[in-house]
Amino acid sequence: MRRQAKPTSRARYESFGGIVAVDNPVGLAFVDQQLMRELGYPDSPLWQDTQRRFLTAPTEVHFNLTARCPLACRHCTSDAGEGEELDTAAIKRALDVLARAGVFHVAFGGGELFMRPDAIELARYARSCGLVPNATSNGHVFTRALATDCRVFGQVNISLDGVGQGYRAVRAAGEFAKADRALHWLVEAGVATGINCVVARTNFDSLEDVMAHADRLGLVEVLFLRLKPSGRAQAVYHDLKLSPQQGRALFPRLRTLARRYRPRVQVDCSFIPHLCAHRPSRRLMQVLGVDGCGAGNLLLGVRADGRINGCSHHPDSFGDVRDLAALWDSHPPLQAFRQRRVDHPTCRACRYLPVCRGGCPLFSQFLLGDFQAPDPECPRIVETKG
Repeated sequence: MRRQAKPTSRARYESFGGIVAVDNPVGLAFVDQQLMRELGYPDSPLWQDTQRRFLTAPTEVHFNLTARCPLACRHCTSDAGEGEELDTAAIKRALDVLARAGVFHVAFGGGELFMRPDAIELARYARSCGLVPNATSNGHVFTRALATDCRVFGQVNISLDGVGQGYRAVRAAGEFAKADRALHWLVEAGVATGINCVVARTNFDSLEDVMAHADRLGLVEVLFLRLKPSGRAQAVYHDLKLSPQQGRALFPRLRTLARRYRPRVQVDCSFIPHLCAHRPSRRLMQVLGVDGCGAGNLLLGVRADGRINGCSHHPDSFGDVRDLAALWDSHPPLQAFRQRRVDHPTCRACRYLPVCRGGCPLFSQFLLGDFQAPDPECPRIVETKG
């Protein structure tokens, strides 16, 4: 006897089978057709589409609600400031579109999303649509009441690139006390809370301070982010980027921290070449969903004005998120991410190419002017150059 089908808002058909939201542990499971049947889902016409090589919709959308921000961090990848933004009704229409497409998570950011008085209202609306809202904030406009309201989010991460005096080592803006106070209030309110930490040359030796602080506060994770050469960060990128020695040492450092402290250690997809350089289990990486750049497939970026891009860090944008159904399958900027094929001797000889796929194309484009080139900061590429 087949099990009773799950609610359709928690699963989505794909040509290979489907994607199912899992609650414990929280995550998304990519399952084949047979397992979909065992879960009680009837066969889908989509299963006959053997030629499809990308998803029917992103699983997660990074939605910048505003460009406004009380800070002026030098490493800001969105070049936060003033700019056009959608009103409340327009964002709700966009969330309706994402929900109909089968998106699972929407990550609200900015700028500083809580500069908008309707941020909590929008998160609640996302919940009502079947979307799981998450948030990233710098914490500087938080109140205790706002922290309580943040229970609507699946998780809230506060940007923190260092502890105490080390907080300004990368950003050179803001106040550690305000960001730290937001963390305390969120934990007090029972919100699943984490830290977003940009890894740069100037704070590399202090990453343990961030992990230890997260452990003391009882946070759920620390997400280590690679400094991106986009937005305002382009002007300081060469001063703040990791040295080759730091890039090579990153994985052993994070592995040590993961074993020493309780919060989960997460890294963004642009760090995959730095992990692969240490030859981890390829099977384990595939099981954990480590699959190179997910832009224009797993992920979609939405700017405050509603324009979209394959990756929220990519400078080019087009269309409007409310027209996603007409744009998703065939729009050239999205296809460019999906069809990228790195053909470099070092990459061709690397057994991790199927999971790394040549690294992050943002770095290839910014540093080499070639979207199709391998990530020039991949430790193995660096070493072949001698």
